[in-house]
This record gives sequence, C-alpha cells and structure tokens, in this order.
Amino acid sequence: MKKHNYSAGPCILPQSVFEMASKAVLNFNDSDLSLLEISHRSKDFVAVMDRARSLALEHLGLEGKGYQALFLQGGASLQFLMVAYNLLEKKAAYLNTGTWANNALKEAKAFGEVIEVATSKDAGFNYIPKGFSIPTDVDYFHCTSNNTIVG
Repeated sequence: MKKHNYSAGPCILPQSVFEMASKAVLNFNDSDLSLLEISHRSKDFVAVMDRARSLALEHLGLEGKGYQALFLQGGASLQFLMVAYNLLEKKAAYLNTGTWANNALKEAKAFGEVIEVATSKDAGFNYIPKGFSIPTDVDYFHCTSNNTIVG
C-alpha cells in the first residue's frame, strides 16, 4: 500500500510523473544529456520554462489576460519582502490569517503604511474572515489563504 503525505508541501504524485521526470533526468529529449546538465540558456531549457509558465497561468485561469508567471527562489518568506519592496509605495491592505500573513504584514511595515483589514486571531486563525472592505487607496491587497501552520 502506498503511503500518503498530508503535510505541507508536495502532494502524492502519479507514477507517470515519476517516470517522465526520471527519463528527463537521465536523457532529456534524446539529447544524451540530463535535464540537470543542460544550460539554463539552451533552447531545450527555455522551452521547459515557457511550458511551465504557460501551464501555471492556464491552471490559474489567467492565460491571455496580461499576467506573467514568475519562478523565483527564496520561498514564501522572501516573497513577503519582495512583494512589499516592489509594490508598496504608500499603503497596503493585509488580511491577517495567521503565521504566514503575520510574517508578510511585518515585512511590509518596513516599506510603508499597512492596514489590517480583518483578522481571525480571535479564533486562533482557524478561518478566513469575510465581509471586510479593502480601501480604494491602497497599492495592493495581500491575503495568505493557505495557513499551513494551523491547517
């Protein structure tokens, strides 16, 4: 019987995904090179990244709507800083849903005014608040909907 992973992070993947990944690691596109060995500037690798971006937008329903998919290093904690660093000019609105939202909120305060539009702290962050208003004069609204600490 196959084990199941219910913790934060990657889910259980179908066997076909492992087989495809294994083939690419051993010999990508019959190039006699591993996907891990080809240049990140090569046509093959650029095609892999273009396809990944396209699939990300497609799965989010954003394809053809003027959005770009970015693959950035550093994890969520660095992204909290990068969002504020790049988008916060004067004021941002944050929905406080727990640990990760608190971390994002804290990073943003270093770059401008932060408005907490709602919080679920009263119940140990076990729900996402509803019925809040987002001020019209903010640069952006931030919501962390996946509270992996509480569940």
